[in-house]
Amino acid sequence: MAEEKIFVGRKAELEQFEEVLKNPKGLAVLVVGQAGMGKTWLVNKMAELAENHPKLKCGWVRYEVTPTDSVDSTMALMMDEGFEAAASKIKKGIRLGGRSKQWSALLSAVGLIPFVGNKAKTIGELVMSLRREPTKDTRKQFIEKLNYISEMMPENGRVMFIIDPEKYMQKESDQSWAIVVKQLPEKIKFVFAQRPGDALVDSETIDALTNVIRIPSAHLREFNEKEVEKLIDLRAGEADYSQKQLREGFGRYKGHPYALGAALDSIETGTKLEELPESAEPTKFAQVQWRKVSNSSDGAIELFEAYAVLEVGVPDDIVEAVSRLKSSKRRKLLADKYLAGLLREEGEGKRIYHAILADYIVEQIGEAEKNQYHSRAVEVYHEKLARAKKEQIRSDALAAMRLAEHVLSAEGKEAFVGAFVSECFEPLHNLGLFDAAISLSQRALEMVEKNSKEEARVMGNLGVIYRRRGELDKAEEMHKKSLEIEEKLGRLGGMASEYGSLGLIYYTRGELDKAEQMYKRALGINEKLGHKKGMANQYSSLGLAYFARGKLGEAEKMHLKGLEIEKKLVRLEGIAREYGNLGNVYYTRGALDKAEEMYKKSLEISESRGMIGLSSNQYGNLGSVYKTRDELDKAEEMHLKSLKIKEKLGMQEGIANSYVNLGSVYGERGDIGTAREYWEKAVALYERIGMPHMVEKVQGWIDGLK
Repeated sequence: MAEEKIFVGRKAELEQFEEVLKNPKGLAVLVVGQAGMGKTWLVNKMAELAENHPKLKCGWVRYEVTPTDSVDSTMALMMDEGFEAAASKIKKGIRLGGRSKQWSALLSAVGLIPFVGNKAKTIGELVMSLRREPTKDTRKQFIEKLNYISEMMPENGRVMFIIDPEKYMQKESDQSWAIVVKQLPEKIKFVFAQRPGDALVDSETIDALTNVIRIPSAHLREFNEKEVEKLIDLRAGEADYSQKQLREGFGRYKGHPYALGAALDSIETGTKLEELPESAEPTKFAQVQWRKVSNSSDGAIELFEAYAVLEVGVPDDIVEAVSRLKSSKRRKLLADKYLAGLLREEGEGKRIYHAILADYIVEQIGEAEKNQYHSRAVEVYHEKLARAKKEQIRSDALAAMRLAEHVLSAEGKEAFVGAFVSECFEPLHNLGLFDAAISLSQRALEMVEKNSKEEARVMGNLGVIYRRRGELDKAEEMHKKSLEIEEKLGRLGGMASEYGSLGLIYYTRGELDKAEQMYKRALGINEKLGHKKGMANQYSSLGLAYFARGKLGEAEKMHLKGLEIEKKLVRLEGIAREYGNLGNVYYTRGALDKAEEMYKKSLEISESRGMIGLSSNQYGNLGSVYKTRDELDKAEEMHLKSLKIKEKLGMQEGIANSYVNLGSVYGERGDIGTAREYWEKAVALYERIGMPHMVEKVQGWIDGLK
């Protein structure tokens, strides 16, 4: 909005914050105010003050958290984006967006990129030090990263993290944030924007901390008379009224920031003083803003209604599809200063600048029309996911996370469950968006009928996510519950799926007899039903079980059968998977050239189609080939690539396997200390996810080290 170009009324707060910046102590700041009091405006100015401070080297990153974001998920995201920003300095050509770009600026501002002084030798040290390890406690690890950054910064360095809830924080998040705030190292500042009643505001735990400062000491107040006069004086040049007339006319708003900003924007674009609300009630001004949008054109109405219904920041193509406006029409509308000022950037797209206005617009839309907007959102997100599936390319994350929400609004609970299970779960799983998948699954379970096929499918999906996370006991529980329902319903396809999933759990634990039994049951049902995809999956799984037993001939036979079906189905992911499995067979036989050929075929497909989990496996496999050939530098490079992807996806079994492989490379070099370190990490992770056979195997290697 235009008022953000001119900042008045918070001089005292900014002076207080500058003292916080100057103080080297690790401090947290609470900025508390009602909706419309300008919290986001103020914290953004705090960031601007820090960034341009004449004596301090400051960097900052802003996080807008949603009600479903936990403290741990927020901290994990912060670590991942910091790591990505640092890693981009090694890998040239990576385009950073959003907060990763802010992280890059932060690391540069405080002197970590490039390194200053003798505290660190290489950029690689920074990258590895910022890397998150899913096997470690998130909060403990987060504090470790903050301590590292603090130690590496010069004395005048400062890092500022802004936590600005989209609406409100989870109710019990104050306890978790308090653990972090209490341990903030020197030169690290946290700024929390809060509404009265939010989690941190009335928390006794937060109040008990000695390093928390409220700016201001109570809540953000309205502007005083002099501040209102200054704001009017600075902006009156674009109005048709004198400064005196504006001061008299705006007196009834008692200095309310949202009301003043909306009033000035309206006056500057032709609204008469007498047409403005009599009080500073925010919804009254949202009404004025919406009236001006509505009077602009039908296209403006459609555009802003679409933004309001979409809720989150969306790329231009999404809002064009939902509003049914051509790109040229959207651009023409947003060339209008007033209309453009009602939007703000978020991520890779735009959204309405304030929840007050967005909520008001939604309330004005009739139910039938609102359903049309939701239905269009369903249509565009469905199309994106369907195209990604058809072309076997990387799915759109926004579509995967938002489709079911719009289906719920347009078609109801039953349709929500169907859309999530049939369209959203698989891409969320493939993209590694496990938190979103679990959250939507839990919501779906509240909507389904007990002992229904829908309940069975949702439980089965939860089992898949828990297995990917290495939580095998939870995964087994979910799959057994799902199987029980499928058996009661007599749904053979569902039974086959659950038998196969249980087989994977037993295979992961090293219980190969039980795994083979489950796979054969699943295969028998799929053969009976003529389900080619299911048959291919079970041939592949049986091949893995035979391979684990050293039955290479039978393993090769199973994988070739699976590959044959996958090629007929033109399932690129399945083809890539079977090439990789066959590579393992040939590698074990010592046919390294043939193994390398298979791995590279698999990698070519998986990389071209954005199958990053499968790509990570092939990097690891190629690393094993190069290690066997004694090409240790190439082996290390491949295993580190594999590890990075697995950590990003949270693939705990895969991470442990990468630790094993890297330990073997360092052991081959004679670097026994590093080999031991990686193998001990692997043992700890295998113990955590319930793989005792691997614990015993790797511990034996550790015991054999000299």
